[in-house]
Amino acid sequence: MDLSRFKWPIIILIVIGVFWLLSSPGINFLHKKFTSVKPGEDAKVDKATEAGLSRLGGFLIKTFRYEKGYEVLTDACNMYPEGVGANYWYNQYRMAKCLEKMDRVREALQILDFLYANDIHAVDERVPPQDVLKLRLDKLQEIHGLGEIQ
Repeated sequence: MDLSRFKWPIIILIVIGVFWLLSSPGINFLHKKFTSVKPGEDAKVDKATEAGLSRLGGFLIKTFRYEKGYEVLTDACNMYPEGVGANYWYNQYRMAKCLEKMDRVREALQILDFLYANDIHAVDERVPPQDVLKLRLDKLQEIHGLGEIQ
C-alpha cells in the first residue's frame, strides 16, 4: 500500500500543531493541563507534571514572555514545594529573573538574597554559585539604588 500521498498532509498537520502549541492558546492549554493534576497521587505523574511546568516556564522565559513564565513557575513551586519538586530551587532562580525583567526588582532581590544566603548552589547546581549570585545582587541594588536588602 502506497502512503506517499499522505506525506505532505501529515507534515502540514505537524507544522500547524507545533505552531499552535507555541501560540498563547497552546501555552494556556499546556499550563491548564499540567495544573489540573492533583499532586501527591502518583509519583510518576508528579515527576512528569513538575518537569513539564518547569520546561514550559523555561520556554516562556526564552521567548521573552516573562509574566506568563513567572505564573507557570509559581504554579510549579506551589504544587511541588521544596523537597518534593526536583526543579524547585532552579525554578525559584528563574522566577527571580522573570521578576527582574518585569521591573519587580525588590521581589527579585528577595529571592536572590535567599538563594545566596542559603548557598542553594550546593543543593542544585543549576542555580549559579555564590559569587555570581552576590555579583547579581550587588549589580541590581546599584542600578536601582536600593542599597542593602532588609
